[in-house]
Amino acid sequence: MARPSKRQQLLDAAAALVRRDGAAALTLDAVAAEAGLSKAGVVYHFGGVEPLVAALLIDVLQRFDERVATRLPDEPEVGAYARAYLAASAEEAPDRPHAAEQHLMVGLLPAVAGGPAGLGPLRARAAEWSRAIGADGLDPVDATLLRLAIDGLWFADLLGLAPPTGPLRTAVLARLDALSRPPACAAPCPPAPLRGDP
Repeated sequence: MARPSKRQQLLDAAAALVRRDGAAALTLDAVAAEAGLSKAGVVYHFGGVEPLVAALLIDVLQRFDERVATRLPDEPEVGAYARAYLAASAEEAPDRPHAAEQHLMVGLLPAVAGGPAGLGPLRARAAEWSRAIGADGLDPVDATLLRLAIDGLWFADLLGLAPPTGPLRTAVLARLDALSRPPACAAPCPPAPLRGDP
């Protein structure tokens, strides 16, 4: 297996710092020490803390996009992107495989929310997700409601804002899945299983 690049090594070190100590601990010296590399290397790859935070956020968003992509069918289907987006978003819950990325996002929120530029990568990616769900062949209102509901579930999971659990969560996911299907198929079609569901 290929060793990660120095840039990725620094991103991984910065992510570990944020998860463990919060975004306030993210300094160039701390990242260099965590990675076992020089501060000059951090400066070379990122320039400063703000670009490093932006790179961390972009890295998390790219990993999310990769999880969406792995769930897309080979042939186009109405609502396929919405279902893939739902599955990848629901997987973000603390008891699911990508909890480490969820902890990283919680740690990054204060840093990225500090100014309009910090949220730029997330806003740009959210616009892309919105366009993809809107172009999924669904009714535009249903597509928008679906995206907002999925995003709301993701933020409830992320921040611990009374996210649904157990049978209620299963029912909510099934209802969202049904919204992603054409009206003629919404009732009789079984929901697609979400990876990680029992």
